[in-house]
Amino acid sequence: MFNYIDAVIFLSTLGLVLGVGFYVGRKENSGEDYFLGGRSLPWWGVAGSLFGTNVSANHIVGMLGIGYSVGFAQSNYMWGAIPALLLLSYIFLPLYRRKKIFTLSQFLGNRYGESSKLLYSGILLVLIAIQLAAGLYIGSRSLLPFWKDLGWENLGYVEGVLLLGIFSTVYTWFGGLKAVVYTDVIQSILILLAGILLAYLTIQHPAVGGWEGLWAKEAIAAASEKRMDLFLPSDHSSLPWTGALTGLFFLHIFYWGTNQYVVQRTLGAKSLREARAGILGDGFLTLIIPFFTVLTGVAAYHLWNQTNLVSKVDPDEAFSRLVSLVVPSGYGFGGLILAGLLGAIFSSVDSMLNSASTLFTVDFYTKAKQTHLGKKFLGEKLEDEESVRVGRMFLLFFSALTVFLALFTYTPNSKGNFFLEISGQSAHFTLGLLSVFLVGVFWKRSNSKAAWITILICPILSISLPYLYSILSSGIPEIHIMFGEKLNFLHRVFIVCIFGIFSQVLLSLILSKNVYEQKAKPGFSVKILAKTFSLAFVFLFSLGLFVYSRLGLGINAKICAWTSFAFSGLFFLGVSLQKAKRFPKKYRVRGFFRNDIWAAGLLISATLWLYFIFS
Repeated sequence: MFNYIDAVIFLSTLGLVLGVGFYVGRKENSGEDYFLGGRSLPWWGVAGSLFGTNVSANHIVGMLGIGYSVGFAQSNYMWGAIPALLLLSYIFLPLYRRKKIFTLSQFLGNRYGESSKLLYSGILLVLIAIQLAAGLYIGSRSLLPFWKDLGWENLGYVEGVLLLGIFSTVYTWFGGLKAVVYTDVIQSILILLAGILLAYLTIQHPAVGGWEGLWAKEAIAAASEKRMDLFLPSDHSSLPWTGALTGLFFLHIFYWGTNQYVVQRTLGAKSLREARAGILGDGFLTLIIPFFTVLTGVAAYHLWNQTNLVSKVDPDEAFSRLVSLVVPSGYGFGGLILAGLLGAIFSSVDSMLNSASTLFTVDFYTKAKQTHLGKKFLGEKLEDEESVRVGRMFLLFFSALTVFLALFTYTPNSKGNFFLEISGQSAHFTLGLLSVFLVGVFWKRSNSKAAWITILICPILSISLPYLYSILSSGIPEIHIMFGEKLNFLHRVFIVCIFGIFSQVLLSLILSKNVYEQKAKPGFSVKILAKTFSLAFVFLFSLGLFVYSRLGLGINAKICAWTSFAFSGLFFLGVSLQKAKRFPKKYRVRGFFRNDIWAAGLLISATLWLYFIFS
């Protein structure tokens, strides 16, 4: 179905991305320019880059596949991110920017010392390698049908991985973070256009029958065939609702608040206000992601269910099979969707490559130069030009490593839910880091020795828990009935995080000294604590309403939705109006919009409304 009109659109998009990357990054000569874009990024650049980094090929392809195989419950991965985005905006980011750091490992180093700093960097480099290899795998696998349609028979899985790796490496190597951010903005637009187009064509397909037809099919479907339930039973093997409201919340906090390749673009913003505006802007974009990824997968399930083809389509190939089925030929739509997929791949790969080179240069190379051998062979002082050169050299090495991993650790014929598998594997490495971050930010007495011990023991517990669960549940049948035969990874995440937090607190009390170093104090202001209380108050009120309605105690979900929307909206509107009164009367309207609390309130209100409406 793909022809040369699609090929021209696809190749033109590729040329545009490379051209912008080269142009924007042509003067990136200092370390601050290369790794943080000169701390000059506008809010829309931050928003576009966060969106592009988040919506990778794993999301476009993987979330559509989960919508197809599991259902709309996958939306929790997007909507549940909003509290974590707000924590980044109002809690974590002011602390990070105040210290003018390049990497989040530097924050841990200031808080806990060198051991925790290097552990963070090492673990993040492993995690980025896993995620990068996965992105190259799913991207190349998704491109295979398009190569075939265009007659490019010589391009297979291996060639796809090599092409994706080379092209994304080239402009990232050349331009640094600024090139990454501005190309991500272009790619984010392509992702949105492609996603919305594919969603429209799928839902409007005659076999689906539009929005009304989709809901009609859901209404008459058997329980095993329903796909529009936002919350699945607590014993569900993939996405139990108990895990979505517990373990998934911790995963979101790590991803959005303590993850180098996400937070790095907010550190490069012009100011805290610009960074926060970009984060909130990305929050509104995040709310719509399920409607052009997960919902498309749900519609695809009902489409193929009409022709008994569900058993013949694997989740990870649902995207490419769907495009071949619903996209009309000869209009360039296929090229636009292919360009959106390419943008999703590039926008994540380039972000992770840049962050990996930043972590290595700032943490490991700088540390190596301080040793006796380092001073002798590398020199005592790290010059700006040297840091850029080292970052570029490591970027080439790391890119080659991830290409190797994608080629030799993945098979393009796997049949599992790739997105969930990667989430489960990555969580082993991140939970100890998250625990020490949370305790370190909110508790002044958190201890450095306790931190690196917690970081090391949490992965061991995480890997061991499934075996411990099988032993425990075999003697207590009620556990099987409530949470299933196997321990879901979201439940595992929750248990390990709670253990990590208590471990960090308990070990800190045991190992702490009488005198605490000044540098170990996070320095919370009353202003930040007040914002924290406001956000927590609204969420706790709405969570109470949600639990009350879920238990079937007589409150309709739609009534809860509008009650929650009105309460949170009015609460934050009142806070914003109160702050605007500090300005002279003629500047109060401007003062109202200069304050971002109203935008945060609107974002919270919209999120709560969606949760209740689809519950």
